[in-house]
Amino acid sequence: MAVSFVHSLRQAVDAQWAEIKRGEFWRHVMTQPATRQLYRDMMLQVFHYSRHNSVNQAVAAFVPAPEGLLKFVYRHAAEELGHEKMVIHDLRSIDMWSDADASSEPLPATEALIGYLYFVSLRYGPVARLGYSFWAEGAHSHIQEILGKVCKDLQFTSRNITFFGAHAEADQEHIQQVEEAIATYAKTPQDQALVQRVATTTLSLTGQLLDQVARLHR
Repeated sequence: MAVSFVHSLRQAVDAQWAEIKRGEFWRHVMTQPATRQLYRDMMLQVFHYSRHNSVNQAVAAFVPAPEGLLKFVYRHAAEELGHEKMVIHDLRSIDMWSDADASSEPLPATEALIGYLYFVSLRYGPVARLGYSFWAEGAHSHIQEILGKVCKDLQFTSRNITFFGAHAEADQEHIQQVEEAIATYAKTPQDQALVQRVATTTLSLTGQLLDQVARLHR
């Protein structure tokens, strides 16, 4: 039952990615040369939400959960800490970061994503938040093509994309851990429905923030 749920969850996430790939941002990047300003604007949104991921992961521990799941939460919260510094490094490496950027306003979809993740963590706890971890840890296979296009257009090397590079290296181990946690702790139909809703909602909001970035460059 748990294995079949992970399979159906993956199908739902893949369908959401397919919708994102039909969106404005994807079409913009894949049909014309990417610009540094577009890349900068996208990475600023990544900076804004990634700086909260460690915190909202830890916040999920406020909701009672099995000890094994709490250990997962604490470990992953520690692993997420400081990831926004890689965004700063990447933008500085191409002279596209200003210290004022840290206090810039996130786009509406970015702010909605941040707020929704805190809501999920506080209202539903760590089982529900596994839905976000599920697609986020497995995103590299979906973004590899567009990331390659951006790197080619802008002549980036691995030192310019440490944020995405580090995640790609950790993907396989992390997604396995997330899948094991889902199989172990999301056993009821209610929990499984919640995990899937969080996965598709957070991914949908991510797609919306990307499209909002593209609209800045019409």
